[in-house]
Amino acid sequence: MDERVRARLDRFGELVDRDPSLVPLDQAALAMAGVLSGATDDGRALAALDELAAGVPGRSFDALRRHLYDDVGFTGDARDYDDPANSFLDVVLRRRRGLPILLATVMIEVGRRAGVGVLGIGMPMHFLVGDPRDPEALVDPFTGSALDRAGARARFTALSGGRLAWDEHHLDPVPAGSVVVRMLSNLQASYARRNDPGRRAMVAMMRWRVPELAAEVAAAPRVLAPFN
Repeated sequence: MDERVRARLDRFGELVDRDPSLVPLDQAALAMAGVLSGATDDGRALAALDELAAGVPGRSFDALRRHLYDDVGFTGDARDYDDPANSFLDVVLRRRRGLPILLATVMIEVGRRAGVGVLGIGMPMHFLVGDPRDPEALVDPFTGSALDRAGARARFTALSGGRLAWDEHHLDPVPAGSVVVRMLSNLQASYARRNDPGRRAMVAMMRWRVPELAAEVAAAPRVLAPFN
């Protein structure tokens, strides 16, 4: 394995090998992108988050939402949803479009810098964000639309075609480490659909560095076959 790739994997491991609530989401997402893309300008991406935070017009959840979606123009990539680049934080910041969970990450990290609390909400099938001060205040990060809990349930029912049962725990907040795990799962599936065993293996090697996924290392001989 190239030493530069190994160094990037080690950096990712350092960031996620801790309590899930203490994982620095912005840095971990950039480290993940660096492993897979080979080149990320972390300083530029972090500066972009700082700049976005400086433009938030008020310290409220809805002011943050309106700034990112109405003023700046973040949106979901409906045209090429499955593009792995939609999971790379630096690319999402540059293009202002991506997957729901990456757009949620932008809102979480800009909010943190602006003094606005934002919760990651790990609803199955569609990641959301929420206001820690108001359990009824949610946002669909793919569209930027405001939702209440009933609206989130309706969105879930529509996406599942009514085949999955609703549970109020679907709207429980999740820590940053769990957000990273879900990003990795998205990338694993995307590279499987693209028949890209090399990058699937790199995703697997990142997953092995997450404490709660360490048991997956048992699959190493099979997963690492593309590098033999």
